[in-house]
Amino acid sequence: MSLLVHAEIHGLAGRAGELRALLVQHAAGMRTAPGALAAAAYEPLDAEPGEFVLDAHWRDEAALRAHYATPEFTHYLQGVGELLARPSDVTILDVAGSVRATADPSMDPTRQG
Repeated sequence: MSLLVHAEIHGLAGRAGELRALLVQHAAGMRTAPGALAAAAYEPLDAEPGEFVLDAHWRDEAALRAHYATPEFTHYLQGVGELLARPSDVTILDVAGSVRATADPSMDPTRQG
């Protein structure tokens, strides 16, 4: 069973640029980590300054735990603490299965004649 880690990160507004750079670097490193299926850092469209989301999809719990033991994760932890306004809200979801939705142009109202 794969895992999805969803972290809402509450950074200091005045240091949002530093936090953004750290999150971009961390997400890029996670994407190439053994057992990583995907990773992305982003700012929600309606977010206050300093608010970010970090999502990572892992093959299994062992891969996630292995990531937590890496120097890259240690580097992230050492850098992120001073950039936070408060602790992150982290949710870990078990993913039993997933499908990729595809667009069906036949349902487009402009194509209904």
